[in-house]
Amino acid sequence: MKHLHVKKLVTLSAIATLVALGMMVVAIVAPKPILLVLAMSVGQGVGLLSLALYLLAIVLDLQAGGAAYEAALESNREAVDDERP
Repeated sequence: MKHLHVKKLVTLSAIATLVALGMMVVAIVAPKPILLVLAMSVGQGVGLLSLALYLLAIVLDLQAGGAAYEAALESNREAVDDERP
């Protein structure tokens, strides 16, 4: 279940990043004062939102994978212990 949430968060983060980047490019290509203000305020807000979504996806993925990693590590330890004479 968390895996689907992580995928959705990363997808939303990528879309928000592209929107913010598009706003910045428009402000550079057509440097009108209102476009510059929008790019610097709204574009930065959207970019910050995309960063927050990506960091949240990383945290959720680490939480979900942390238990699986510990279980794999424990089974690996048991396998090594079984092989020792």
